[in-house]
Amino acid sequence: MAAGEAARADFARHWQAEFPGEAAPRMELGSVRAMERELERCRRHLRRLQRALAEERFKVGYLEAALARGP
Repeated sequence: MAAGEAARADFARHWQAEFPGEAAPRMELGSVRAMERELERCRRHLRRLQRALAEERFKVGYLEAALARGP
């Protein structure tokens, strides 16, 4: 088994332990450089999701406060 295949199998095993029944996402893990690129892509995606979550939390808080004040 090549190093990239072993890394993908290891990732899939850990993914299944964390998210049973869900297929592991496909990632390029064949080299250190490929893993670094995946890491940066995941970090960018996480930042976007965190921003979206913060925006939604703000809207929820605002709307809850507005509704509590009444019309």
